[in-house]
Amino acid sequence: MTEYSNSMQKPFNKKIVYAASLAFVLLITWLFVGYVRSYLDEEQQITFFVKKFPSFQLEFIDPFANEADSPAIADLPAEDRKALVDYCKYRFGVTSDSTEALGECIKNIPGYLK
Repeated sequence: MTEYSNSMQKPFNKKIVYAASLAFVLLITWLFVGYVRSYLDEEQQITFFVKKFPSFQLEFIDPFANEADSPAIADLPAEDRKALVDYCKYRFGVTSDSTEALGECIKNIPGYLK
């Protein structure tokens, strides 16, 4: 009886295990890796970073990642301020959207991105 039951069972397909493992690794990478574009010397640079919190958002925008004069945080349009809040939260773990907290976040932005 055991021979018959063993022969009737289908072997677990290794390809399924590999595909599921790959899908899991890709999902974790997607959730915990992000990138920001910066524009320096008329060239676009992409910098990858490990997110502090999981998110499906991959691309983040840093309104200060260019060579132009940076406006004061209080003068940022609502859309740019929201982008900065998201960037600071996921890259540096700053969860407050106060002007003071964002000012501290900007100090953490690497010099090559400014």
